[in-house]
Amino acid sequence: MRRLIFTGIFLLCTSALHAQDILFGFQANAGIPVRELREKVGNIVFPEYTFVTLYSFPFRPIEVGLSIGYGRYGTKLEKRTDLYPGFSDEYRLRRNNNLFTLMGVFRYNPEVSWRVRPFLEAQMGANYFYTRFKIRESRYYDPIEEGMDFDAWVMAFRFGGGIKIPFKNKELGFFEFKVLYHDSGPVDYLRRQDTEYQPDKGDGEFVYSPQRSTINMVQPGIGLFLFTDYGSYRE
Repeated sequence: MRRLIFTGIFLLCTSALHAQDILFGFQANAGIPVRELREKVGNIVFPEYTFVTLYSFPFRPIEVGLSIGYGRYGTKLEKRTDLYPGFSDEYRLRRNNNLFTLMGVFRYNPEVSWRVRPFLEAQMGANYFYTRFKIRESRYYDPIEEGMDFDAWVMAFRFGGGIKIPFKNKELGFFEFKVLYHDSGPVDYLRRQDTEYQPDKGDGEFVYSPQRSTINMVQPGIGLFLFTDYGSYRE
C-alpha cells in the first residue's frame, strides 16, 4: 500500500510541473467523532491541518488533486523515576498519538452566477495512525530515547461540500468553508490512556491496549487557496 501511495504522489507532482491551472491550499479541519468512533473515544476532537493541491480542468467544472493532512489527537506526559533499572533520576516521558491522511480529491463546481460559489467534494485514500514517544531529562534537552510505539494503515473516504468566497482580487484565490463526512474500515489505534508502563516486568515494559473501530467523523473546515497562474480564475 505504501508503495502505491508514494507512486501516486510522484505521478501527481510530475504532472503538476506541466499543468497551468494549479491551485495550492491550506486547510484546518476539526474531526468530530460520530457512530462507532464516538462510542470508543467519546468527545475527543481529531484536528487536521492539510496541504492541498488541485488541478482545474480548463472550461470544465471539475478539479482533481491531492490532500496531505496531519493532526495530533492525544498527548500524555509522565515524569518517572523508574524508566531505567538501577537509576532513580526523574525523566520526562512524552507520548503523542498522531493521524496522517493521504487522499485523492475530486471536486465538482456547479455553474452559478453568484459571487459565492458552492462545490461538491469526494476524497479517497488512506489514514495512518501512529504513536511516538520521547524520553528527556527536561523539555529543553535532546531526547535520550525516542521511537515508534504503534502504527496502522486503513483505507478511507470522505465526501461533502462547501462554498468558495473569492478574495477582493478574485484572480489571486479564495477562502473556503466546507463540511465533509469521513469513514473508513476498522483499524487499531491508541488513545492517550491506552498505554501503561509496568516497571516490575523484566527491565520495564510498555503494555498497549489498542482500540478497534471504524473511523467515522464529521469534519468542518476552513481554508484558503491560491492560484499559481495569475488570472486563472474563470467566470
